[in-house]
Amino acid sequence: MKKSSDKTRSKAAIPRIQLHRLSRIAALLQQNAYPTVEKILSEYIDLELFKGIGKSSYCEKTVLRDIAVLKKDFNCPVAYDRSAPGYYLRQHNWVFNCPTDLTETAMLTLIVGAKLAEDVFPDPIRHNVKAAVDEILKGNNPDFLDTTLVKSLKVFAESGAIDVSNVFPIVFNAWQTHHSLKIKYDDLRGGVTERIIDPHVLFLYDKEWRIKAYCHLKKAPRTFVISRIASAEQMNCTFVPDMNIVDSVTRDNIVGFNRIPDVKIRLTGDARKFAIACRMHSGQTVTPNEDGVSWTYSIPEISAEVIVPWILSQGGNAVPLSPPCIVEDVRNRVKRLSAMIKQSESQQNS
Repeated sequence: MKKSSDKTRSKAAIPRIQLHRLSRIAALLQQNAYPTVEKILSEYIDLELFKGIGKSSYCEKTVLRDIAVLKKDFNCPVAYDRSAPGYYLRQHNWVFNCPTDLTETAMLTLIVGAKLAEDVFPDPIRHNVKAAVDEILKGNNPDFLDTTLVKSLKVFAESGAIDVSNVFPIVFNAWQTHHSLKIKYDDLRGGVTERIIDPHVLFLYDKEWRIKAYCHLKKAPRTFVISRIASAEQMNCTFVPDMNIVDSVTRDNIVGFNRIPDVKIRLTGDARKFAIACRMHSGQTVTPNEDGVSWTYSIPEISAEVIVPWILSQGGNAVPLSPPCIVEDVRNRVKRLSAMIKQSESQQNS
């Protein structure tokens, strides 16, 4: 029987290229993907072509040698199912316990990801991401990451500081493990409804964490703002992710507002820069006008709930041109704001 020190030396002696190959096999096994030799070879080619790791002259013998190393040096309970066909794990709690040998680019990517997580995710997810990154980095030697470089990387996300700490971890775990949730949801009209939902998509939009879920009460997909979930309880039943629901969450269809077609806005000043930087639709265009000082911002379709506040936020540098309903909505809001200011001034002077 091998001693643990022998096993450690064996792992340390494994070349970086082979470690990457072993990691790909381990990932496929843990995903229950039942990889064949051909599938594993295609993963090796992916490492070579897109990540610049390895070589293109792999063959079936390479795969078989790598699987033998997983069995011998990492106690991998891998077996082959001829009926599937493909390799699988006889014990699903097996962990590929090997220090990750990362490139400088990969380590910097991890650091950037951790910085984003600190600003975007609430606790305890923020802490879990940071701990995971620390665990990976302790097995490497990131000499290039000096103190100045780390401190000079600052992330200011738009997420804001929404306090959803009591509910967010429950929702996050249910989304991650594909468990149904029993929730009480505030509809902002004075009512709280109890629902059972299957959280298919987790996303951040308009400074709010949201989930797109199948609602068993409405028997249809619905979007829920997590900060409006009064309580959440993870249920024992699981669900299979529905890719139709997952794919329905796009830039053009994030929330369920009614969308108005063919919106055009005249832009001046910094509004053009903001329109390009904060895309409202994948098919939007910003074209210069003949006057040389303005642009026409064309959006194929968008909801009034999204575009009208954006127009008002531009301080006169965004003027709606069409359709009439958007023009009228902006005009009415400006009138109401002007009336409120006059009323406030009148009360102060009286």
